[in-house]
Amino acid sequence: MPCGRDLILKALENLNEEEFKKFKIRLRDVPLRPGYSQIPRGPLLEMDRLDISDKIVCCYLEDYGMELTVQVLQNIGMREEAVRLQQAAPASRPHPTGNSAQPTHHSATASAPSETHFVDKHRASFISDVTLVDPILDRLYDKVLSTEQYESIRAESTPQKQMRMLYFFTRSWDDTCKDLLLKALKETHPFLVQRLERS
Repeated sequence: MPCGRDLILKALENLNEEEFKKFKIRLRDVPLRPGYSQIPRGPLLEMDRLDISDKIVCCYLEDYGMELTVQVLQNIGMREEAVRLQQAAPASRPHPTGNSAQPTHHSATASAPSETHFVDKHRASFISDVTLVDPILDRLYDKVLSTEQYESIRAESTPQKQMRMLYFFTRSWDDTCKDLLLKALKETHPFLVQRLERS
């Protein structure tokens, strides 16, 4: 069965350029559930169909992302496309709150969906041993962290408090979002990650 990202992409590929432009504009205006943030307008307007489908699943996960896509398609008068996407969507799962992150599972270190992800398994070590949080946040900003989340983490007074706040937001992330966090940790704290991989 196609994943949500592929279904969203297929729906967007059926829009002409004018319809796609309207979709991007209306995507900024659609009311969101509590805990979610709008995609920033600047980057949004420059994105192509593949970028938008990635971004929707990144920010809202697959189920809610498809629901929002259906709603925006209806808002711009593309009811046939909206119905097609709705019918293709798999049975809904419970929605977490808060912005989330990107599609597809591809990390070598990340665990299978039914297992504990590496960043969750070593949560205590990352909170206590990460010393530079800003470079991590910079890599995650506008991918899995909204502006509000980014600023709220940076406002914390110590690296440990910043990491605890970051982990608060990861509770609504899927494994692919956590893959991005792990990638950022590998780039900024390679020796820490290597030590934990050997433990």
